[in-house]
Amino acid sequence: MEILKVNGRIIEYTIERKKIKNCYIGVQDGIVKVRVPKKISQEKIEEILLQKADWILKNIEKQKKKVENPKQYVDGENFRVLGKDVILHIFYEKIGKPKVKFWFHKLEITLPLEYQENAKEKVKELVENFYQELAEKEVEKAMKKMTARIKLEPNQYKIKNLKSTWGNCSSTRNISINQKVVMYSPRAIEYVCLHELCHLEHMDHSKMFWDMVQKYMPDYKKAEQELKS
Repeated sequence: MEILKVNGRIIEYTIERKKIKNCYIGVQDGIVKVRVPKKISQEKIEEILLQKADWILKNIEKQKKKVENPKQYVDGENFRVLGKDVILHIFYEKIGKPKVKFWFHKLEITLPLEYQENAKEKVKELVENFYQELAEKEVEKAMKKMTARIKLEPNQYKIKNLKSTWGNCSSTRNISINQKVVMYSPRAIEYVCLHELCHLEHMDHSKMFWDMVQKYMPDYKKAEQELKS
């Protein structure tokens, strides 16, 4: 673990040296993760981090707030689904297995009576399964639309519970999409898919990459801003 002091603040970061041309910075669990070319110097890494210091500190604070206010998975709690606020409703009935229903602005979970004493873990599991299943459906729809538009396809794509990014594209042309992208609008989901598909042509975030993104989604910055909110 490395440490960098910025205006009285301490940034903790890890370095992963790989066979890549550009530097990539991410924040996960309050720790900055830096992927860099193998031969880059420590001084150059610190210079890059200082240039991105405001962005890094802002994201560290965002993640701290999420940790401080975790979901409780209780009746009446607010969740986000496809860009809309959805209220969680929990019911108990004489049934054999749990049921999940999503309609309008409601996410209804009905549990067998025996779950009344300790329902939180089961509700959490059901909500996460709901997001995963919805992500598989919505991402497939967005991927089909975007691959047809730009005439590029990955070897494969998977829905994953990624910690610090909405998606990634490997050098082997495999794409991963964060299942929580379905908290945002269908347009934002399409943007995430398009973003990763464009990495099949440009593996960095060069001007050519962003020009390609803008070519196929001129208003991509609106979707990008939604994902940052």
